[in-house]
Amino acid sequence: MASYSWSDALIFAINNVAKQVFVSELAVVIKDKYPKAIYHFLVLPWKDIDSVYELSSGDEGLLHEMYNLGLKATDSSGLPVGRFEFGYHMKPSMRRLHLHVISKDYHSPCLSHRFHWTAFNTDFFMKHEYVIEKIRAEGHIQRPNEKCILELLESPLQCNQCSYQPISFQELKRHLKQHVEE
Repeated sequence: MASYSWSDALIFAINNVAKQVFVSELAVVIKDKYPKAIYHFLVLPWKDIDSVYELSSGDEGLLHEMYNLGLKATDSSGLPVGRFEFGYHMKPSMRRLHLHVISKDYHSPCLSHRFHWTAFNTDFFMKHEYVIEKIRAEGHIQRPNEKCILELLESPLQCNQCSYQPISFQELKRHLKQHVEE
């Protein structure tokens, strides 16, 4: 019997029909099991690609299909597309390339520590447009060094919806809740 790691869970999730929100020939949308916002979708290719660092210029069509499926997911939420971010983590914790489609409210009990926040609200979260530009210009995405990744994850906290700079992560969570209630 083959063993697998928790980091392979996405590979199994995409094949579970009950978890599939939208499906195309190239990719599938599922809801994030541990959402970091009210709406948090993952768009995964059927093609076995571990991360953005394995992409090449031949994958541009796949990336566009993934984005279009992400747009379908935002439509299903009832929120305008401008209330969402589309991107990839610099150092993903799960195997299989996945595009995060996440609402900007970041209101969720699963958003439980500062690294969850900085993973989506610094350059650690590579925007979809940036990835497309790099693939077009260079044919690949350059892997950053560990020092760069750690600096981004340890960045000072700042609200993504206003200029508020909290002292602690819990203070930021209380503040974000106010934006949801507005």
